[in-house]
Amino acid sequence: MSPKKIIRSMTALFASMAFLFAGNALIVTSIGVILKEKGESSLIVGIISSCFFIGALIGTISAHKIISRIGHIRSFGLFGAVFGISAMLHTISENLIFWAILRFSIGICYYGFLMVIESWLNEKSKNAIRSRILGFYEIVFYLSFGIGTLIIALNLSKHNVFILSAALILLSSLPLNLIKIKEPILPASSPISIPKVFDIAPLAIATSFIAGMLINGFFSMASIFVLLQGFDAKAVSYFMFCGILGGFFAQTIMGTISDKMGRKFAIITSASIGFFTMLIFVFNPHLYFQYFLAFLLGIGIFCLYALALARANDVLTIKNKGVELGRGVLFCYSLGSLFGPLILGFLMQYFEIKGFIWFYIFCLGFLILFAINKPNILNKKFNKKPGNMVMLDD
Repeated sequence: MSPKKIIRSMTALFASMAFLFAGNALIVTSIGVILKEKGESSLIVGIISSCFFIGALIGTISAHKIISRIGHIRSFGLFGAVFGISAMLHTISENLIFWAILRFSIGICYYGFLMVIESWLNEKSKNAIRSRILGFYEIVFYLSFGIGTLIIALNLSKHNVFILSAALILLSSLPLNLIKIKEPILPASSPISIPKVFDIAPLAIATSFIAGMLINGFFSMASIFVLLQGFDAKAVSYFMFCGILGGFFAQTIMGTISDKMGRKFAIITSASIGFFTMLIFVFNPHLYFQYFLAFLLGIGIFCLYALALARANDVLTIKNKGVELGRGVLFCYSLGSLFGPLILGFLMQYFEIKGFIWFYIFCLGFLILFAINKPNILNKKFNKKPGNMVMLDD
């Protein structure tokens, strides 16, 4: 079956994704603006944002059990209901501990969504056309996430932000329930395991961890970076949209570079673009120039996770270990996503915008040096020793 026919057969799923990603973008990117308007510190914003990624870790480990028991469509509806309720509950209290719990719940649901979507796409697309199907998935993600971010420019009240994001999330369940679609075969419930990282693909693991810190640090704390310079919510919206647009553009070029020049070269290229972009931020350029720099930063950081996953899969000699390796890379990405907002919150509490800038410079500089010192020919220890797998959960 051609890619067009497969995409057409999954129209309901892609429609659901569009609502999901727009709703998630709205609540993720607006939380920093709302908390800052309440007078909360950058550290508090970072802590509450990190609760989302604690939930993400739990979702990464355990969501597959729910999917294997009740199926993809019902799992999608379940995660959507809990996500939507959690978003709306923000309106009944402004207690920070309560908001942290809600963020934790949303993190579990969102990563549950991702497991449903990505397992569905992998099940329905054969190897020969999988990259094109996943490429269309990336297009839907960036366009929808960008639209969700632009909604912030409307300067809605915080109650309206939460209600609208909840409505978008709940709408995401409708296409799958209203349009006839054949869901994948139920996956077998199996334990999540992480490879002993530096025995398998050290560059892939380091890249995924740093990608988690940088990408989700951007989503969580870039709004604070803009607000600390004295700009308003509209500037936050445009700044973050430019970053996402850069990420969308990067997806169209870095895949080709990585296939032709190698994953290591692509990782170094991406990280270098981000590194030199952040050096320019040191000079506190004009806001409109910062929009352009945000675009370049998006090119530099948003494709790092995909490159890490590609690098990891290059190592495999036995393909049935791919799921375990993929979960390991995703877990390290989620772990980085947890630490990124926390570290940025601490740094920006004491060093304000300089803390944001130097955090990115340090992480990207480290990744460049780490990648340069890694060989192009990877070791093949994976699958040679059964003891290379660390069990996380049963």
